[in-house]
Amino acid sequence: MNLPICVFILILLAAGDGEIVQSMEVSVLTKFVASLVKTKQAIVFSCSLKDFKEISVALMGINQFVSVVNLNQNYSLKSILTRENYARTSVLVNARCSGSSELLFEASENRYFNKTYQWFLWGVDLQVQSLFPLTLNYIGPNAQITYVNETADGYAYWDVHSKGRHLKSHLEINLIATLYNYTLNIVCDIFHLQSIDFRGQFNGITLRGASVIDKEDIISNEQIESILSRPTKDAGVAAFIKYHYELLGLLRERFNFTVNFRNSRGWAGRLGNTTFRLGLLGIVTRNEADIAASGAFNRINRFAEFDTIHQSWRFETAFLYRYTSDLDTHGNSGNFLSPFSDRVWFFCLLTLGVFGIIWVLFEIIDCKILHRRNNCQMPENLNQKTTVNGIKTTCIERILQTFGACCQQGLDPNPVDRSVRFLVMTLFLFSLVMYNYYTSSVVGGLLSSSDQGPSTVDEITASPLKISFEDIGYYKVLFRESQNQSITRLIEKKLSSSRGLNELPIFSHIEEAVPYLKAGGFAFHCEVVDAYPVIAEFFDANEICDLREVSGLMEVEIMNWILHKNSQYTEIFKTAMCNAHEKGFVERILRRRQIKKPACQSLYTVYPVSLAGVLPGFVILICGFGVSLLFLCMEKLYAHCELQKWCGF
Repeated sequence: MNLPICVFILILLAAGDGEIVQSMEVSVLTKFVASLVKTKQAIVFSCSLKDFKEISVALMGINQFVSVVNLNQNYSLKSILTRENYARTSVLVNARCSGSSELLFEASENRYFNKTYQWFLWGVDLQVQSLFPLTLNYIGPNAQITYVNETADGYAYWDVHSKGRHLKSHLEINLIATLYNYTLNIVCDIFHLQSIDFRGQFNGITLRGASVIDKEDIISNEQIESILSRPTKDAGVAAFIKYHYELLGLLRERFNFTVNFRNSRGWAGRLGNTTFRLGLLGIVTRNEADIAASGAFNRINRFAEFDTIHQSWRFETAFLYRYTSDLDTHGNSGNFLSPFSDRVWFFCLLTLGVFGIIWVLFEIIDCKILHRRNNCQMPENLNQKTTVNGIKTTCIERILQTFGACCQQGLDPNPVDRSVRFLVMTLFLFSLVMYNYYTSSVVGGLLSSSDQGPSTVDEITASPLKISFEDIGYYKVLFRESQNQSITRLIEKKLSSSRGLNELPIFSHIEEAVPYLKAGGFAFHCEVVDAYPVIAEFFDANEICDLREVSGLMEVEIMNWILHKNSQYTEIFKTAMCNAHEKGFVERILRRRQIKKPACQSLYTVYPVSLAGVLPGFVILICGFGVSLLFLCMEKLYAHCELQKWCGF
């Protein structure tokens, strides 16, 4: 509020010596504020001090919060019309003032003709077309402008809007009410005239549209309409593009307008190091399109540049591949050592070793102490040799018996001593407990075999899979701009090397990739809803059960359907989309477009054990052969030495 004018109003009010009688012109304003729009705040733009006095007093008399602005002085419209205003505010403009045209132009440029403000223009001696020329291009279906003119018997209130002055659409003027002898005669409710029901007929106007088709030589609107209207998958067209095109069809049928599309090869990007936006987002940001047949990702910096009218498409991409036995990333498929960790195996071997040593010690004690009498009756030399040979035989037998007891093969002959019997009983109990844990882990691993194969992007990178991506723009932007370490490793290991003529290129199409997916050893990254119909057509039941998905390269998120910031179509389109969602039209399109993954109908799938899984078994077998040969050589050498000793005597 201008402070000198406020002080002047207070002086006038204090100097008043009686009730101020409203003039007919002031009554026109108060009837509009109190009876038609019923707002709580009024901002008066005028150049007459008399207006400030009479209008302010009259508005405050009907409990209005009043602000006044002198059009002949400097002011900032952005500091007057702010978020701190009431949700519905009346803006009263004296159009007789010379500064009113600049005010209306600034209001148009800053998008103030919207659902927040009720604009009222009085004192007009000009035609309404002269008051709202084509240069005021932001007078659309969301404008709330009331124009009043004087008739022979009184005054008439007119609702003014258009379907897009930037499209050379004509002004639509409808009578709201008349005022005769201070009596207001309402012809049509102003809120009905400003509603979507009344303004929902665009009369075939052509809006500017934009879309993304990543193909060359797509220039004309007919080409774009032909590609986007096809229900099947097209190369270079994302699934959410066709989905939003169908949503746009709902709006076209609801409001009766057409769209002239322009094509963009990508969604985002900037020109060099400048802030100039490229792609679809650049077109919408510069207000070169009224609506886009595409969604956009959620980014914090985009909320200040775009309006969102709808959210429903779940953008989900993933690596798709067929599981084969050589893709076991953890090396546990069929590996009989995997049920126990390395530490458990170590302690088991250590326990058995200690057990064997204790058993041998018990035998030595029995041999030297308990049977000393029998041994003492023999000659001394023969007694020593027999004792040594007995100890050696006992060691070998006890090691073999310990191994047999651990494998639950029984024990023969049975020990005679109670101490050894108790020791052997403990060994069998230990073997039983560990065997139960081992078999339970094996069965549990077999039942959870659906988790086999790489499950993260890093595991895909480390696997032997060949990978390709759908030939569409957002992957190229991702590889060029992403700083993610997983993506960097993926590019270095999987995408840097050259490919042969018989291999699928890095960027390909789903139809070309499906035969490679079916054969195995190949992963393809795309939007999953595009791949499911083709996979369901070419894969059999077992192959569908082998299908795996690995997400994480791109975020799973709900996409925004965007318009230019403060677009004149935001409110009306958002309301229409909410209505379509409530009535089920959006859900019907989603069910048709977001196809579910084909169900696994096979009862079970047997996966062959890979060589990596059984390799520890072969290693143990070979080591056993080696140890046996070593013992054989040692025995032969010992026998040879003993024979030479006997021959020497």
